[in-house]
Amino acid sequence: MARAWIRTRPRRRVRLRVRYHVLRRAPVLDLALRRARVGGPGADVRRVHGGVRGPGARRVAPGSPGARDARTGGPVDGRRMDPGHVPARRVRVGTARVGPGGRAGAPARVGRGGVGALVRGVLVSGLLLLAWERWGSGRRARALALAMSAVAVAVVPAAIPTPDADGRAIDVAALQVDVDSVQHLVGVEEDIAVARLNIDRHLRLAQDPPDLVVWGEGALDPGVSNDPSAMEEVSDAVASVGASTIAGAVTDARDGTERTVTLAFDETGAIVDRYEKVKLVPFGEYVPFRGALGWISATDQVAVDRTPGEEVTLISLPGLPKIGTPICYENSFPSIDREMTRLGAGILVVVINNASYERTAASEQHLLMSRLRAAENGRWVVHAAVSGISAFIDEHGRVVDSRGLFEPATMRTMVRSSDRRTPYTRLGDWVPWGSIVLVVGLIALPRGRRRPASDPGPLPERTRTLVILPTYNERATIATVLDGLTATGADLDVLVVDDGSPDGTGQIVRERSETDPHVRLVERSGKSGLASAYAVGFERAISEGYDLAVEMDSDLSHRPDELPRLLEAATRHHLVIGSRYVHGGSVTNWSRSRVALSKAGNLYARFCLGFDVHDATSGFRAYRREALEEIIAAPIASDGYGFQIELVYRAWNLGLSVGEAPISFREREHGQSKISRRIVVEALWLVTLWGLRARFQSPSS
Repeated sequence: MARAWIRTRPRRRVRLRVRYHVLRRAPVLDLALRRARVGGPGADVRRVHGGVRGPGARRVAPGSPGARDARTGGPVDGRRMDPGHVPARRVRVGTARVGPGGRAGAPARVGRGGVGALVRGVLVSGLLLLAWERWGSGRRARALALAMSAVAVAVVPAAIPTPDADGRAIDVAALQVDVDSVQHLVGVEEDIAVARLNIDRHLRLAQDPPDLVVWGEGALDPGVSNDPSAMEEVSDAVASVGASTIAGAVTDARDGTERTVTLAFDETGAIVDRYEKVKLVPFGEYVPFRGALGWISATDQVAVDRTPGEEVTLISLPGLPKIGTPICYENSFPSIDREMTRLGAGILVVVINNASYERTAASEQHLLMSRLRAAENGRWVVHAAVSGISAFIDEHGRVVDSRGLFEPATMRTMVRSSDRRTPYTRLGDWVPWGSIVLVVGLIALPRGRRRPASDPGPLPERTRTLVILPTYNERATIATVLDGLTATGADLDVLVVDDGSPDGTGQIVRERSETDPHVRLVERSGKSGLASAYAVGFERAISEGYDLAVEMDSDLSHRPDELPRLLEAATRHHLVIGSRYVHGGSVTNWSRSRVALSKAGNLYARFCLGFDVHDATSGFRAYRREALEEIIAAPIASDGYGFQIELVYRAWNLGLSVGEAPISFREREHGQSKISRRIVVEALWLVTLWGLRARFQSPSS
């Protein structure tokens, strides 16, 4: 292992460790270390391993007499097969239908399957349900309009033309290198090592040069791009292969600014064009409002604010169509790829560096963005990531070939340029913006009228209360809950509705009911859902003349000692909800993200349905009997969260008084939650449907 001593200031030395196997075959890149500016001007190299390119060095064209392979030292005469050579017969044809892992699969046309089909299905179903409702109530014109809208939503996306690329075929190679092997290096050493990896893999193409080679973002970082000798080494490698090359780089401009760019080398290794990144990553490539945020120590990690390019431009290379090269983060902005296509880009080349995200889902998400950009603009996309995932994507958004994360590879595919324009390229974002305006307009429509609010009146002096406890596998907590309810001293009975718990919950309650006349058990043969369990309890409360019916969980997430607070509030309201999100309420043992999601769901319900309830999904609540009779007069359409929201919405529409009392919710410590993804999706769907229905129905309905 070689060592370099670099003086950064008087009486202080910084030792750089450079891996010998990286430098021993890169004399000019080795020289870059001598010019490394560690600590600013004045740094000078005291000792460094490696040789220096002699003054008589010259560039020799591949195949000419005396030409040598810069990697192996052997002759470059086109007859010897390089070990890393990709034979022409292995080049994948652009029409192959291959999945993200390179495996054959069905075409994945963006917007015509998966999420697109799901969204359209939901919209079509909602519109048809509304149309059916209008038809049944005699409003035929509205019903026909809604039905026609449903047909349009179903048919129009499939009718949008997606032109095939019919331009010139281009043989493109994309390099993905083993950045894992150099992750222990920092600064200039890392820059040199990554460049060396790209050079080594690039030189393997010398026996059968493609039309274009692509190096990912970060291939030429400042330790290389700002050193003339190091860049000469890169140019020599490009010239040795004789193929035009696009590489991601970070460079220092003459005005002292640092820029993220793509550099375009022609077949001779000369830099003939460049594109400067327009959209920089906030807090990654620059710190917005640095002066105001300087007190945050983490901002020091971004030592230099890079300068964005002034406008979107294309790369021009001899003998090739114009190329759009959005850089990494820019690919998340559809407008940039669209502008490049409008300017005449025949293909799009996205250079990417996702190494810092390691093996998270970020690289998969980035690939999905490139697939969208390809389908939006009808252009082949070369998705070249220095560390993976790299892929070739056809003009319909289908992945033709790909390589996984941190998997060194040379990918090669024939891509086709195109000069055709898709509707999105022509029209831009007016469709999504128009959709936003439409949604805002629907939200702004007045909702259907609710009945005038009514006075609940007084409760009887001796109020009879029935607490309904649905159970399934609550053996660990049910006895504690029953003891807690008894300890409140309230005049109440408990009805446990057990769905055949295999853990013996029903047996515990049965034994308790034999000695406590206030505890009763309803046993059902299997899991029938939360809504049906409460329906059983509600019917019992109404038929037996209870004044109040209480919903409550049996897993101790609802504290029995807080029940008196709800019963007291029931003297003033028809329905009282134990709320986590009013003053005095709280949530324990939930992550911040889960609390935020719950609050967002409740806010969405308030926004769509118009009631002033902060915690419509809470399952701890008390109903007056006369209110409950009105609320459940019609069949219940939902379960879980949707069930709780539906009952609140019905009470509000009926003009009943709905109040909230603060509770301390604690996530269950025993057993498993019964809430599934299906229940959450059902709740969102029903809230949306009810909100639309309220806006379209006439005031008299």
